[in-house]
Amino acid sequence: MATITAQMVNSLRERTGVGMLKCKEALTASDGDVEKAVEYLRKQGAAVAAKRADKDAKEGSVFVGSTESKVFAFELTSETDFVSKSDDFGKLGADIAEAIKANNASSIEDVLKLPVGSLTVASRIEEVLAKIGEKIEIRKLAVLPIGENEAVYSYAHLGGKIGSVVKLAFEGNPNGGKEAVQAVAKIITLHVTASNPVALDEGGLLPELVAKEKDIAKEQVINEGKTKPEFIERAIEGRVKKALKQFCLLDQEFYTDSKKTVRNVLAEKQKELGLSKLEVVRFIRFEKGK
Repeated sequence: MATITAQMVNSLRERTGVGMLKCKEALTASDGDVEKAVEYLRKQGAAVAAKRADKDAKEGSVFVGSTESKVFAFELTSETDFVSKSDDFGKLGADIAEAIKANNASSIEDVLKLPVGSLTVASRIEEVLAKIGEKIEIRKLAVLPIGENEAVYSYAHLGGKIGSVVKLAFEGNPNGGKEAVQAVAKIITLHVTASNPVALDEGGLLPELVAKEKDIAKEQVINEGKTKPEFIERAIEGRVKKALKQFCLLDQEFYTDSKKTVRNVLAEKQKELGLSKLEVVRFIRFEKGK
């Protein structure tokens, strides 16, 4: 059995950031082999994750990024705000983002297998777990390919509290080039961040949401004392249509000009850029803990 010295313990602590007692435990279990001790601590990270599997991880941050061929967003969660603001957490998020940029992945399972140096993303998460002792996981992910006649913009708001992505498709040769279309994608992304749409248009809304708004409108009309069935139906239909607009991106009032809808803004930009088509084909809005 190798003698575990204070210098060995301190060296492992500096390398991993894990506490002295845990480092000594790892070195003892590994008979003084530093590499095996590091592996031991990583495995302990997995054990920590298992113990904390039932804990709520509602803090964290949303990370966004893009390359010439894709744009992505993911939510990395932690149990406490203290951890989500730490350098270790931020570095982990940046490492995952770089792994997504450099490799193909379309699901969280894919991302966990991606390489980060000599480790995988899953192993990097375990490594940080071993150091901080808190549950960390990738909770949401979206990766969108970028086509030839498409422009995107990604934006992280309030230090990653919200992350938004918008992808536009266009036809024609835009005045100002593709950069001008990307500028439009930017203002729509800022709108998505501020206004929190649920779907592109009414066709994308969940039936449960539509049914809920109908029930609310019906109660409002009845409580106002309206009794004629034909009037009630017309009143409900009008109120539901108005209520649903707040959930639909294209029908929302534009965040910097309430006299225009997003649909109006896109039409104006399409004309201004000399395009035959300019439309939102996809948007993403991730908010931490939701």
